[in-house]
Amino acid sequence: MRILPISTSNIFYNPRVSQNRSTYNQEEQFNVSKISAYYMPIFGAKKTKPENLKKLAEYGLPDMYSGKRMLSNKELTGLLSRGVFDFPLKKLIPILNQYSDTLYENEYSIFKILSKISKTSPNIKINEALKQIYPEHLQKLITVQRSILYDIILKANKLPEDYFDDIMTLIRYSNPKLEKKETTAHFSEKEFIYRLQQIAKQINTKKHFTEIRAINRLISEAKTLFLPQIAEKKKFGRGIKAKKLKMEYQMQPEVFTRNTQKMKYLRALLDITPLRNNIEIINLFNITDAKVCGTPTVEPFKRQEFIYDLKNIIKDLKDKKTESEIIARAHALPTSTENVSAFVVKHVNDTPETIGYYLFKDSLCSIEHIDARIDPNAKKAKAKKGSKKGSKPRNNTAGKNRIKNYGLSAVRVNGGRSNMKFDDWVRKHPESYKNCQKFIDRLIELYNEGIFKKLNIEKNYIYYFRDAVLKHSPSEKPMILDISKLKE
Repeated sequence: MRILPISTSNIFYNPRVSQNRSTYNQEEQFNVSKISAYYMPIFGAKKTKPENLKKLAEYGLPDMYSGKRMLSNKELTGLLSRGVFDFPLKKLIPILNQYSDTLYENEYSIFKILSKISKTSPNIKINEALKQIYPEHLQKLITVQRSILYDIILKANKLPEDYFDDIMTLIRYSNPKLEKKETTAHFSEKEFIYRLQQIAKQINTKKHFTEIRAINRLISEAKTLFLPQIAEKKKFGRGIKAKKLKMEYQMQPEVFTRNTQKMKYLRALLDITPLRNNIEIINLFNITDAKVCGTPTVEPFKRQEFIYDLKNIIKDLKDKKTESEIIARAHALPTSTENVSAFVVKHVNDTPETIGYYLFKDSLCSIEHIDARIDPNAKKAKAKKGSKKGSKPRNNTAGKNRIKNYGLSAVRVNGGRSNMKFDDWVRKHPESYKNCQKFIDRLIELYNEGIFKKLNIEKNYIYYFRDAVLKHSPSEKPMILDISKLKE
């Protein structure tokens, strides 16, 4: 993209100013000193697309916050389409080693465990390796989970009797799930659709278009069949008591027959698609059929669901200190992205392809909004002031989808920041100063090497990034990035 230097003798036309030069007001002239960038694009230049920015990850671009190399969509798609994750460990580990520097701590620990297993069992696959270590990690996970639940019980013991009884009911309901014992669970239409959508994400990555069309058709049909039923079941609410009511409801002869027929239709639809042998979908259908029939099955413990139910139980508690302590302890329950044992237990029955996908998906490059897309204070302000009928929405510029607001960050870090304001994030993660400089240094190298031109990315993106992080960085310590190595 061509650019022109700005000078006092070369001022671009200002549409606010009359074409009659005699009426040109001094106050309406451009104030060159206020323009932060030294160059600006010629009008009509082609805009940089977000997907082109993400392609920079193919050239070893570091995460703007962590400094760790990001994985490109092309690299992960290549691994999946070549069936690499289905290779035996002796062949798989050397290939994955090329991408191990993109892995975050938990996933890297799993990779090291797999590397160790490959030395003693070189011919087994990644899913068989997880099965080898599953018993040990299941016990480790249960030990941690039980300890946290015991702490919750101790804290709940201070509460009024009705709150304590409801919390104990929730924990008794959760115990069989923790220990992977068979239990009867109600059929959740919403969960079934969500699981299909998660499988679709993995299928979309491989770019097999017949499979993508098939999974999208399956999801569309499931929504058509079940969305009215989801709306009907909302009257039961959520929580342990609601689950019992939903179980009674689904076992009514009329509802049972209706659900059975719908699942038969979806399975028949699956059988005429290229996904008919997809293990993930077959397992999902088998588990769902068991739930529809009220047959005991192994139901995984869901951390988020447990925390949600717990919050609902104590939301009206007057002792806010104890409430916050209980919720904080529940948040300490291990997740599969932070705990090796939780990852093993969650993915032990998955296909090699799915395990590989979840091993690397959080390392993928993603668009980061420097100014968060949602103002974290907006909801609080709205709740405090209330909404007035007929009032016009505020002109909130937070998080605009535009190149001037784009950074690049790995999915893990991007999700970790969520809607936290940029300056607050930088205060909490001061290493961001060093890593944003590392990020922009690599951008400059890629521009100087001609990669920006190859990917149709504006040179001005470098200026935009520099200015955005400066604008939103902590006022007490502004983030001033050096771009002196950028060639004219």
